[in-house]
Amino acid sequence: MIKPHHLATFIAIFALLISSVSSAASNWQYYQDKAMALYQEGDYIKAEKNAKYALKIAKKADNGTAFRASSLNLLAFIQIAQDKQDTAIDSINDAIKFTKSAYDDEHPQVATLLFNKGNFLEQIGQPQHAIEAYSQAWDIQQFEDVQANDVLKTVNALTRLHNESKNYAETISIVETLLKNKGQQKFSELFRQINYSLADAHLEQNQAEAAQRTLKAELEREQNTLESNDVRLAETLERLAAILEAQGKQSSATPMREQALTIRSTSSETSLANIMNLNELALDSQQKNDYPKAKVLYQEALAGLHELNHAQGIEQALILGNLGSLEEAQGDTKEALTLYQQSLALHGKIPTQPLQAAYTSARAGAIFYTKRDYLKAEPLFLQSLSLMEKAQAPTASKQIALENLIALYDAWHKNREKLTYIKQLQELKK
Repeated sequence: MIKPHHLATFIAIFALLISSVSSAASNWQYYQDKAMALYQEGDYIKAEKNAKYALKIAKKADNGTAFRASSLNLLAFIQIAQDKQDTAIDSINDAIKFTKSAYDDEHPQVATLLFNKGNFLEQIGQPQHAIEAYSQAWDIQQFEDVQANDVLKTVNALTRLHNESKNYAETISIVETLLKNKGQQKFSELFRQINYSLADAHLEQNQAEAAQRTLKAELEREQNTLESNDVRLAETLERLAAILEAQGKQSSATPMREQALTIRSTSSETSLANIMNLNELALDSQQKNDYPKAKVLYQEALAGLHELNHAQGIEQALILGNLGSLEEAQGDTKEALTLYQQSLALHGKIPTQPLQAAYTSARAGAIFYTKRDYLKAEPLFLQSLSLMEKAQAPTASKQIALENLIALYDAWHKNREKLTYIKQLQELKK
């Protein structure tokens, strides 16, 4: 299904293209309007039939080129909704061709149709071709008098796809060009998403300070525009907090987490973002040795996951592992092992966070190792190393995993196995 904002884009094109329709083309407009109404109702078969009839009339009408472009654009939307992918792309390509003929190659309507084409290509799983179409639209929109919202839609699509394709420098360049050519933007949802993409691109380029500046400027726009309890403020605060945490600036991150939590608490609905905020605040309390507060926060987070019917997700696995480390820090290794094992069971079903699973497995193995239960420690240490390799973990983490196995086999008097991992450790250190 086409998203509502894409439908709105189409209606704008439709209105502009038929502004010069003469009374002689009333039959064309009747079938075009009927096709549009049927499309909106989801009756795609009848919609396609009427759009094709409108197209047939357009071929014979005065100014038929513009009419044909409009009908082909509508037809493309109808066809993509029916999963007629190749046919839809052919239709939108023809619409672009006729629009160029009716106006010129650099007309804003050509850009809008190229944006539609990019959207279709994205829907059918061709992101690189979508980038090409969006880029062609952007090439026009940089220099033509185009509605600001249309420009932002194109830039948002481009930056999102470039980030997904790991073309982070392209994202940064596009936003810099946007601000240079179009000036500083006021707050809008589209610009907010563009700033998120820009911050993510800076982070991937190891430009944490630039990412912070981007998000701080976005936060200021939001604070000057939105209500104080708008959850979008919370999301920006959480993103800023995450950057600060990655830099080890926990004291600066915690107030942002708390502010975000306060904002989200005004919403009547529990959210995953709210729950993961609780998890981060619990970790902060645990690092400060405030174990009672940390436990309450972890338990609130777990209760929230149950409320969302999300107790079998990766978030549950992460929080259970953290709660296990809290119990271990307080000396309750039995409860810690139970929580670690529950966490690992979920990680096994949802293998999206192998590095976190590796750490949890190592902690569980260490408990058994301390108890000299080497038979139970061994598979957990081996699992930890395997997950480290899968996650392409930092060298320091892999080194600890290997050292755990070396210590295990040394205590267990298994010299052959011990030598195997000594050799791996030596290779790692080269």
